[in-house]
Amino acid sequence: MEHKNLNASKLIFKVDPTSNVDEEVNIAGWEIGEFKAYVTEHSYGDNTYSRFIFSIQLKRPMLSSFVKNVLPVIVITTISLLTFFISPQNFSQRIGLGVTTLMSATTFHLALLSGIPPIGYLTLADRMMLSIYTIFLYNLLVSVYIMKLVDTKKAEEAQKFNKKAAKILPILIIALLIIQLTI
Repeated sequence: MEHKNLNASKLIFKVDPTSNVDEEVNIAGWEIGEFKAYVTEHSYGDNTYSRFIFSIQLKRPMLSSFVKNVLPVIVITTISLLTFFISPQNFSQRIGLGVTTLMSATTFHLALLSGIPPIGYLTLADRMMLSIYTIFLYNLLVSVYIMKLVDTKKAEEAQKFNKKAAKILPILIIALLIIQLTI
């Protein structure tokens, strides 16, 4: 906060050390954390102004965050991965399940994004959803390749490829988790 007309030679803000956030303040879905207030100076051309800055740290409660933001994605992804248990000969069900869950995940991602203001960096939710999209892409690529094998009457090869792809899946998931934890 700065005064529009009074520069630092006429007005200098001071922090009241007893200032704090009212204990009655409640923001639905958030926990109020640390409160900070400090004063700096900011220059606009030849004029310097006193600037009062205050911030309140907001945190989401862990359990409700997990239930609202992570659990639905886990359920959608698990449903998507059921395609590996569907016979390669039933490729239309495999593709249908993969596409439907991809659309569900995309819709869920958009709903997640609507709950936060626009920002210029990837949030944890964005990074998590990019990993989920990677898993869905893998799933759809496997299903399309299996469909191609079945169409060319190579059902046994399709079955073997499905088993191989299912074994690679945990490695892909672990790699994506490691990437998530290191970024």
